Amino acid sequence: MPEDEHKPPREPVPGKPSRPWFRRNQSGPGWHPSSWQGGLTLAVIVAAIVVVVVLFRTGSL
Repeated sequence: MPEDEHKPPREPVPGKPSRPWFRRNQSGPGWHPSSWQGGLTLAVIVAAIVVVVVLFRTGSL
């Protein structure tokens, strides 16, 4: 059997952040998602803004 099968799964080091969710743009101002967590966060924020705008326009809020 190869030695790789006997190695335990790699666990993150406590206190060390994993990959950042957002990175600064190299050209121009702002930030962009650099991982799936950042993309999901951005999608949730955009969806929340859309819901609030729709509720205001329909008079529900």
